Amino acid sequence: MTPEFTRRIAVLASDRESGASEILDEALAILADALASGADLIPIARGLCLAQPTMAPIWNATLAALAGRDDPERFTRFTQRVARAPDALARFALECFSDAEAMDQPGNGRRAAPLRLVTISFSRSVARVLEVLGQTRSLRVACSEGRPALEGRRLATRLAEVGVPVTCFTDAAIGHALGGADAVLVGADAVAAEWFLNKSGTRMLAATAAQEGVPLYVLASRDKFVSHTIANRLAGREGSSAEVWQGAPAGVAVRNPYFESTPLDLVTAIITDAGVLGAALAPEVCASMEEQASAGLIAQLHL
Repeated sequence: MTPEFTRRIAVLASDRESGASEILDEALAILADALASGADLIPIARGLCLAQPTMAPIWNATLAALAGRDDPERFTRFTQRVARAPDALARFALECFSDAEAMDQPGNGRRAAPLRLVTISFSRSVARVLEVLGQTRSLRVACSEGRPALEGRRLATRLAEVGVPVTCFTDAAIGHALGGADAVLVGADAVAAEWFLNKSGTRMLAATAAQEGVPLYVLASRDKFVSHTIANRLAGREGSSAEVWQGAPAGVAVRNPYFESTPLDLVTAIITDAGVLGAALAPEVCASMEEQASAGLIAQLHL
């Protein structure tokens, strides 16, 4: 692997604030350059998977690139589908959260009730959907700040700049936002047959939402779904303890897990770039991914 590819992968590995979609963009650029230059793809693909081991899209992208050595159209189709996904996600989210009865109707004097959504941390896909929703109806958003990197503040700032009112909570207090909420909308770094991965704190929010009777929607394009084989290889990632407590006294162990799994039993539906999917259908989609992720390609990653 050339020094330039090593450098770019190291930069991607150090990214603690970007969402999965943003990180995938850079991973695809690295893979495209590797294919175009004729570089040895195996160490590059392996390095990418190790750089962000919880992010399913990178695993799927590397497998598409490896297959692309013999079938260039496969990697092209993957990148094109990823490029189309944001618009498709926004379109299906609009359908999911439409409220025809509450929309303004000429002459009836009725106004659309504000849509109150709760989210956590930062996801570029979620941010885009919320911006589009805010253009079509009255919207109120509550978000958590996303410790330790506080990327939730980035979401709050972005929404406020386009005129969407936002209330930002500490992670531990985000459950207070569920009172009067219409739904919870979160992103995902991976969707497996029985669970999805997202920022730590998602499981607590999902469980509280279920207790309060607030529906939970997961926003995940198809590149986030993984086969059983890859799901078993997704590795949890922890940040530096200094991000949580720098200089903790002797005898105090500090943990800083970035991601956690949340059971799909707590999910109302998954909004994908192919439509709104009942959570019970996730195993079927993941099983179809098994055929695409051949054991031979996965074995080439030496992971």
